[in-house]
Parts: sequence; structure tokens; C-alpha cells
Amino acid sequence: MKWNNVDLVEGHMLTLTNKDQSRTSAAIYMHENRLYILEGTVPQGSPLPDFFQQSVGWLDENGNGIRYQTLYHHGFPKPPVANRGGQGQGGRAGNAGQVGQPR
Repeated sequence: MKWNNVDLVEGHMLTLTNKDQSRTSAAIYMHENRLYILEGTVPQGSPLPDFFQQSVGWLDENGNGIRYQTLYHHGFPKPPVANRGGQGQGGRAGNAGQVGQPR
């Protein structure tokens, strides 16, 4: 098991070799009182399934992507959110990814 973070939310990653020589990668995060467990398994000889974990991100109550200024440790005061794309705290630049909005 190793320590990891996604957008500065701390968590843990595990890489396992199973009895049949398949490989499993798992990641565990706790954010805003929610437990996130990500897991992927591939057959023997395949590349590790680590890439799926890179697509994880965190959203605020308005659906905007967030990244903290310092590490988020569950159970401690929440750190400030970093400014993204000139949109204030946690906002997205432009209308990228917003359904039904002109670009």
C-alpha cells in the first residue's frame, strides 16, 4: 500500500498480484464524509489498470471541479480551494463540459 493524492485529497493505492497472476489496482479516498473505492483488474500479461484512477476528480455543490491549495485530510478543517482558470474558487474556465450551454 502506498500513499497517494488526487487534486490534493489524500488516499491510498494498492497493487496486488492475484493467485491466477491477474493484477488488481485499487485506490481508496475519503472526501466530504464519502468513501470512494476504485478498483480494476486485468489478466496476466496486460498493463496495470492504473490509468482509470487518473480520471477521478472532485466537484463542489455546483458541479464545478475543485482542487485544494493544500492537502485535504479527512477529519481536519477543509483547506481553501485553488483558483482554476480565473473563475474564482473552483470554477471552470469557459463553458467546457456544461451541457446545454453555448461555447
